[in-house]
Amino acid sequence: MSLIYWFADGVGEGVNKGGPDGQTPIPSVMVRWARANGSPSLIIYGGDAYLSGDTKAFSEFFNQVDGDVGLMCETPGNHDWKDDPDLPGIGRIPHGYDSFWQQHPESKQPIDASKKGGARYEHFIDLDGWRLFFLDTGDYDPNPWPGGDESRVTWLTSHLLPGQVNIIFAHHSRLSRGRHGDNDDLDRLWRLLFDADGTSRATLMLGGHEHNVSVYGPRSQNNPSGDSVTLDKGIHVVVNGAGGDGHYSQGLFAHGTKGDVFNDDENFCMTRITLVDQRTLEVDLLDFGTHAKGDPKVVPEAHLKIQLT
Repeated sequence: MSLIYWFADGVGEGVNKGGPDGQTPIPSVMVRWARANGSPSLIIYGGDAYLSGDTKAFSEFFNQVDGDVGLMCETPGNHDWKDDPDLPGIGRIPHGYDSFWQQHPESKQPIDASKKGGARYEHFIDLDGWRLFFLDTGDYDPNPWPGGDESRVTWLTSHLLPGQVNIIFAHHSRLSRGRHGDNDDLDRLWRLLFDADGTSRATLMLGGHEHNVSVYGPRSQNNPSGDSVTLDKGIHVVVNGAGGDGHYSQGLFAHGTKGDVFNDDENFCMTRITLVDQRTLEVDLLDFGTHAKGDPKVVPEAHLKIQLT
C-alpha cells in the first residue's frame, strides 16, 4: 500500500499566511502534517511557485517545504512558465523550475536534458501495480499540451499500461469550476486516455489551477462535461488547487462544470490517494479549514473508492 499526497497553487510570494500562528504559510502546514502523520510514499506539488516561477519564487518553495524535497515532484504550472515570457513558445524552458529541480537530484522530479519544452519534465512512476503519469500542462496559453511536440503524444500513448491502472497528474484538469472553468484545450490529451470504442485507459485525472476543490464521477471521452458514466467508459476527475493562495468562488459568476460528487471553495485542502492494492485505490480530501489549525478532517462526501474489475 502506498500513500500519495497532492497540493497545488500555494507556494511562493504573496501566499496566504493563514496558518495556526498567523504567519506560517498554508503549504508548510500541509507538508509538515503529511510527513509527521501521513506516512507518505510521494508528495506531489501540483504547480505554481508564485508569482513568476523565478529563482526567488523557488527559493521560497524550498523554505516552505523545510528544505526537504526528497519525496517530492512537481507538475509545472502556468506561473512556473512565466520566468521568461519573451522567449519563443515551442521548445522554451522555464529556467527557474528547471534549475531548481536540477539542483535536487534527491527528489522524485527527473529532468531529461536531451529534450526541450514540457517534455523535459514528463515522467511516470510505478507503484503497487499502478502507473502514475506526471504531465506538464503549464505552458497552456498559448501552447496547450503537447505544445507542438508530437513526440510527447507518442511517449504517453506508448507508455500507458493496459487496462485502467494509469493515473494522470497535471496542473490543469480537463474539468474545473471557478475563475478558469473547463480547460477545453486539453481535449486532445483527454481523448488519448481512451480507446477508439470509448473504453477508458485511466482511472483518475488530478489537477489544480482552479483555487478550490471539485470532485467528479467518471466522465466520458466525448462528453466530459456531461453526466457521469460507468467506470469502464469514464475517468474520475479531482481538482484541488486549494493549497494556500486564496480561493476562487464556484458561485453565480463561476465558469465550467460543477463537480457532481463534491465542491468546496472555502477551505485549504490536501488530497490523499491510497493505492490499496493492484486493483483498488481510494481518494480522500483532507480539509485543513480556513486557518489550518490542528489536524485536518477527512471529508466523507468527497471520498472515492475505485475498484477495478
